[in-house]
Amino acid sequence: MNNQKYKRIFISTAGTIAVWEIISRFGIVDDFFISSPGKVWSEGMGLVSSGVLWPHLLISLETLFAGIFLAILVGVSLGILIGSSETVRDYLHPHVSILNSLPKVAVIPLIIIWFGVGLPSKISIVFLMALVPILMNTIDGAKNTDKNLLKMARSFDAGRIFTVWSVTFFSSLPFVFSGLRIASGRAVVGLIIAEIFGYGKGLGYLVSFYGINFQTAKLLFIVIILIFINVFLLKIVKISEKNLITWR
Repeated sequence: MNNQKYKRIFISTAGTIAVWEIISRFGIVDDFFISSPGKVWSEGMGLVSSGVLWPHLLISLETLFAGIFLAILVGVSLGILIGSSETVRDYLHPHVSILNSLPKVAVIPLIIIWFGVGLPSKISIVFLMALVPILMNTIDGAKNTDKNLLKMARSFDAGRIFTVWSVTFFSSLPFVFSGLRIASGRAVVGLIIAEIFGYGKGLGYLVSFYGINFQTAKLLFIVIILIFINVFLLKIVKISEKNLITWR
């Protein structure tokens, strides 16, 4: 079954690249708008071999993983707290609703004003973009914890903290991972926007630089790297979910 799946993925990818090559080579679309796969590869390998790519890639990965880690830490902790307590939910529900409705891109200039154009502002933007789906899904998971499991824990005189950890947290994990799948894509978008906004390093900066200078092949190579990063994040989420949620 897996072999068939990978075979289909390979055929689909190879077909897309072939169509792309034909479109470029025969001038159906001008090379100015979309460079051929061969040229993208050649220009990309030039970035790799010259060492231009690596500092930008490393700073982007550092920013991305720091922002996602903070979003998981805050989103899951706050989500469990809000979802498992009706009193806390009543107090914080308006704030969570505002955060969910907030146009994130619109507040990015404000974040840059607060933290400057360095690494802290970039991490803050990635954190903000990733936080909401994790928080909202964790709240839903905590709210939907099986009441019978909670009653069973109380019948054994389990303390509040133990009940939240052993019952509510683990019951919420499927919801948390659903949020993480959404958050990974939003985090990458946040990273690109943050680096385009004026920080002189990172893959987002290269996207902006090569776009402004009409270097289409290099731009497409960076975009492909960003796609692979997002696919890699989703793979991590999938593997983690499979290993942690063993009862499904």
